[in-house]
Amino acid sequence: MSAIWPVQQAIYARLTSDAQLMALIDGVYDEVPEARDRPYIAFAEITEKDDSTHDRRGFEVMVTLNIWSAYRGFGQIGQVLAEVDRVLHRVQLDVDGWHLISIARQPAPMQSAGVRRVAAPDIRQGQARFRVWVTEPQ
Repeated sequence: MSAIWPVQQAIYARLTSDAQLMALIDGVYDEVPEARDRPYIAFAEITEKDDSTHDRRGFEVMVTLNIWSAYRGFGQIGQVLAEVDRVLHRVQLDVDGWHLISIARQPAPMQSAGVRRVAAPDIRQGQARFRVWVTEPQ
């Protein structure tokens, strides 16, 4: 049993249901369709580590979100990152089939968010990482 898909679905639902965030972006994608307008958010990586106890199954799920922008500069992605943080950091998240312990931006010293230039001069990539802890419900 894996928590990856239920966690991804819960994060997708939370992001796409927030009108303030969705007003800033074209969409949230698992697989980005061709010719999408930027900015948008894409799931970049999801990993899980077993965090079970002797009597209950549990996982630590790491979710990396990429924000893609055609804005020349870091301002647009910075604004989207702030909204993603507002929507996801330390909130109650409904994860189907699991009990949420916590969702939090990955703390320092590991990088939790950032913006960088990529090979194309008119593209910027932002990245945010969240750690999600879930256990089987009792």
